[in-house]
Amino acid sequence: SDFVDFFGDPFYRNILWVTLRVSLVSTAISLVLGYPTAFYMARTKSRMKQVMMIVILFPFLVSAVVRSYGWMVILGTNGLLNQLLQSLGLISAPLKILNTETAVIIGMIHLLVPYMVLSLVGVLQSIDPNVEYAAYSLGASPFQTFSKVVFPLSLPGIISGCVLVFTMSMTSYVTPKLLGGSKFRMMATMVVQEINVNFDWGAASAISYILLAVILLVQIAVVLCTSRYMKRMGGGK
Repeated sequence: SDFVDFFGDPFYRNILWVTLRVSLVSTAISLVLGYPTAFYMARTKSRMKQVMMIVILFPFLVSAVVRSYGWMVILGTNGLLNQLLQSLGLISAPLKILNTETAVIIGMIHLLVPYMVLSLVGVLQSIDPNVEYAAYSLGASPFQTFSKVVFPLSLPGIISGCVLVFTMSMTSYVTPKLLGGSKFRMMATMVVQEINVNFDWGAASAISYILLAVILLVQIAVVLCTSRYMKRMGGGK
């Protein structure tokens, strides 16, 4: 069957691994970049909060195709990044970034960080600052307050943000196609290729179901791994 052919072929197994790797790296970096941003937005009372919210929401007004073409201009051999690095004398020859996995990850992060920030801001704003003040009054350091109070209470937002970003990354088509080039393949691009190039609807269906199954398995694993911790925090019901 098409499922047996998929897992029996190293070519297809490598595509699944590349898709998982790109999605996990994109999710991790999006969390690292998005959490401090969301924390600042949730705690600050300055006007920068409105400015940052506009900056975060602005990419939603531009399609993924336009954003990918923008990164092609920036990351190309004669792109803005290489020109800047060469003018500063940091490199002697242009870097090969476009049409690589690195370019795809950069495009993914730019596309998905706003989703991570929006998932976290609401949860962080709902945490009562008095809880932090209570921790300080009991002698906790800022690091202890964050690690033992704020971070655990923000875990639902982290989980929902990571699941959302991971799912969107796994199913992304435009960004890998434009920034990765014709030789870079992920599961979504393979579905289109099987239909439009190989005219193999059975293989395309098998790849789609395998992609769906992997996403569901990862989500189930996340829920199972965090449910016990969430119950200890008084949630997870």
